[in-house]
Amino acid sequence: MVPTDTLSRLGRVSCVINPQSGSTPADAADLIRAKLSGLPDEAKLHVAGEGDLPVHVEDALADDPDTLIVWGGDGTIACALSHAGMTGPAILPLPGGTMNMLPTRALGGDYDWETLMDAALKGGRVRPMPCGEIVGGPRFFVAAMMGDMTRFTQTREALREGNLMEAAEIVHDSSALALRSNLHWKVPGQTLRKSTAVTVNINADTPGKLEVASVDPEGLLGLAKIGIEMLVDGWRNAEDVDLLLADQIEVTNSEKDRISLTLDGELREMASPVQFQRVDSAVKIFVPDLSQ
Repeated sequence: MVPTDTLSRLGRVSCVINPQSGSTPADAADLIRAKLSGLPDEAKLHVAGEGDLPVHVEDALADDPDTLIVWGGDGTIACALSHAGMTGPAILPLPGGTMNMLPTRALGGDYDWETLMDAALKGGRVRPMPCGEIVGGPRFFVAAMMGDMTRFTQTREALREGNLMEAAEIVHDSSALALRSNLHWKVPGQTLRKSTAVTVNINADTPGKLEVASVDPEGLLGLAKIGIEMLVDGWRNAEDVDLLLADQIEVTNSEKDRISLTLDGELREMASPVQFQRVDSAVKIFVPDLSQ
């Protein structure tokens, strides 16, 4: 399918389902199969197990579908988006994770999987979705966050898996709470800056530009103040969050040769420095028509 604002049908469908994601039900494959039973062509299902997700995504793409339905968490959906690109099928992401940032961003709202599937069976529109890209590395579709505070992502994962002691150890780890301004970053043509945390956001309303937010609080009380501002008024309006638009950005950890970052909520470590750029048309999204 090519991007179009004309109402389209799902066409030939393949599915990648990850029942190990946070909120994807164990019987997800049966639920999807029942929903798709009325299609002219039988849908092909690929159920992921531990450690083999990219293989299932590649197998689903090899089916040459018109639409690839992906039901899982943000990591599962990001894997499918990255592999498909603009030359692959349109992707219909179904929320099945803990945070579900990616399907919310891709589809323009927070909907449950059944609402999306019922609407998709009646039709939808194929639209391009932008992404951010680490030069020479992986892509992300919502945001990348850098700094020692990314260790709190490990806390979330430990709690989700029931490892309370591990979560407590991470929270009390001094490197997560020290709030050092150890990130040095710059955009072309501007002076070097220092921050505790830097977020690179992909905003659909700023074509060609990365939305860069930096935070440099004075201790934990300053961090708490920023958190309250973000909850009440949104992070873009928080007083102590500096926001700018940039074509590119380079971030360096001034203390180590590695940098901690999350890509769409998934924690990674990469060699420092890290360079970011934006791709305006990165993948095709099947957006169900929810107006019916």
